[in-house]
Amino acid sequence: MKTINVYQCVLDKEIPMEYVGKVKYVGESFGVDSLTDGEVYDVVRDETGMIKIVDDSEEDYIYDLVNPKPLNGSSPGGKFSIIDDPNEELVKYILR
Repeated sequence: MKTINVYQCVLDKEIPMEYVGKVKYVGESFGVDSLTDGEVYDVVRDETGMIKIVDDSEEDYIYDLVNPKPLNGSSPGGKFSIIDDPNEELVKYILR
């Protein structure tokens, strides 16, 4: 299992998390530290098994893998395209 270090503001340190892959976000940028059009993001799995995106804040957050967008509806969001999917796991979520 490959891991990458991801910053956790609550702990004020980086912790190792399971690397799932990389995705590119295509769509309207939103939030100061959320997702930016054209940027590539690491995908990780936390200790509970949840798949998360390491966004512009450099922390891990849950985003909809089919149509990532802000919960308040302030942006239509966009989509992720797969850059790296070593275990062919992301394709199950993104290309349904």
